[in-house]
Amino acid sequence: MSITFDDAEARQEAAARRRAAFRRYARHPGFVIGLVGIVILVLVALLAPWIAPHSPLRTDLMNSLAPPSATYPLGTDQFGRCVLSRLIHGTQVSLQVGFFVVLISLSAGTILGAVAGYAGGWVERALVAVIDILLAFPSFLLALALVAARGNTLDSIILAVAIAYTPRVAAVMRSVVLTIRPRPFIEASRAIGLSHWRIVLRHVIPNALPPVIVVATVSAATAILAEAGLSFLGLGVQPPTPTWGNVISEGQTSITTNPLISISAGLCIAFTVVALNLLGDGLRDTLDPQMRRNTGKLL
Repeated sequence: MSITFDDAEARQEAAARRRAAFRRYARHPGFVIGLVGIVILVLVALLAPWIAPHSPLRTDLMNSLAPPSATYPLGTDQFGRCVLSRLIHGTQVSLQVGFFVVLISLSAGTILGAVAGYAGGWVERALVAVIDILLAFPSFLLALALVAARGNTLDSIILAVAIAYTPRVAAVMRSVVLTIRPRPFIEASRAIGLSHWRIVLRHVIPNALPPVIVVATVSAATAILAEAGLSFLGLGVQPPTPTWGNVISEGQTSITTNPLISISAGLCIAFTVVALNLLGDGLRDTLDPQMRRNTGKLL
């Protein structure tokens, strides 16, 4: 009977914590705005075949560089392709890059940083040396070199950008693990005979994840910018596949006569980056206890 009562009490406490967490997120305007923006982008990417007015690859040379109209809301490019349709379908590539870059960099960076911070000794020195070497290179230039070496397919771009941004996640993870390693519950876990891998996976990583998730969220925005930059330079996803970077690159030839092509793609990138940054700021303010107290005073 007591076990049942304790289970019910534990479930009530868990439900109360979930409600409190939901209220914290709902009360943070930046998090709400960022989340709404990301949801809109995801819906646009999923519904692109149905909401795009035309095929992004259909050319109409008789209407090349046409101004905005009812048929082409944002006009056409030099090949007569609907700019709005290309922007809508370009959302799929940008979100795909952002998602997989975060997935790969978060997974690899979390493991590397946790092992480096927890193991110490020569293992930490070796991993920190690798992380510092990668951090010494500007992330975009490192991604540029990797894409040039592997080719400019979408898979290569995702892998290159993920490798370039993994050291950031690993460095943050290691710094957080260094503060967790001397805590009493880690010493207690060692005392009862838990293996080092179980301690890392069950206790160290879960307690160190909140700041790492914030870094990963911001990395998604920089990954989307990196993909757009690579596409603009001609090293990203190759035409005619629509990406925002390709649209900007193709629009620069007519920037004086029809600037709306490049401007609209730039606004799409800016909207996505701002939404992801607001989401990251909201996660930081709600997951960090100190920031949470300060935010609560302001609200």
